[in-house]
Amino acid sequence: MTNGNTIQRNHKDTVFHDLFSDKRNALSLYNALNGTDYEDAESLEIVTLSDAIYIHGKNDVSVLFQNQLALWEQQSTLNYNMPLRGLIYFAHNIDGILKSKGMQLYGKKLVQIPAPDYYVFYNGREDAPDRQELKLSDAFLMPKEGYEWTAHMLNINAGGNQNLLEKCPALEGYVTLVQYVREYQESGGSLAEAMDKAIDRCAKEGVLKEYLLKKKSEVMLMLLTEFDEEAYAKIMREEGREEGREEGREEGREEGEERLSRLWLKMVEEKRTNDLERAMRDKVFRDMLYQRYGL
Repeated sequence: MTNGNTIQRNHKDTVFHDLFSDKRNALSLYNALNGTDYEDAESLEIVTLSDAIYIHGKNDVSVLFQNQLALWEQQSTLNYNMPLRGLIYFAHNIDGILKSKGMQLYGKKLVQIPAPDYYVFYNGREDAPDRQELKLSDAFLMPKEGYEWTAHMLNINAGGNQNLLEKCPALEGYVTLVQYVREYQESGGSLAEAMDKAIDRCAKEGVLKEYLLKKKSEVMLMLLTEFDEEAYAKIMREEGREEGREEGREEGREEGEERLSRLWLKMVEEKRTNDLERAMRDKVFRDMLYQRYGL
């Protein structure tokens, strides 16, 4: 049996991750956050962890630049555990960087590492201030000085952190795209229709135009998983429980989750956006697809 933890995250990629895995966009966001004006995008390195290694413990984008390891995470729900999650992401990234360079921690010589910088970009529906400094120490069971980790949580919904958005066109475009999808959803119609209209509108208005025209089908699928992540997670649990009951073992639960992931990947590869949305809500249709793909 294939270990479920090795399944690639292609099917769970987000537009945020895809946009800022591009060095030019990453440098633009770095400059906007730090008040700098660096121009050489090639001197920046994208070091986001491999999905096969840390599928359940990796942030959206990791950037190594100017002796800093910048970690960026997009969140559509408020989560006050982000400082702890960010600390774990940083540790995983540093571990990977040290191993890639063959560096050991057991000698006398001080091993120098890039300084951390951790941002969470929030664009959910709940109200939130423009900026919050979330501290790891807030979670300590007892006060302990000298140990801290900070998550800078920025509200990037329309109207929030406008100065930052103006300095980074890719981030502003992402916010606009998500806003348009929500507007079309609220006016009726399916999620797929809302995404299609939002992408076309952005392209007409010159918002992420080149990116959207080049990757429309991929963006549709990424947005689907972004907007329906909660539904996907629920189905994943249900499939796992059902398979586990039938098999009477933990391996059965893992096989159920893996089967759903493999179906997701098949439909992503074939760009079946409408069927993918239906499969998330219709178990009979989902079972029919399992048979069709031999899963």
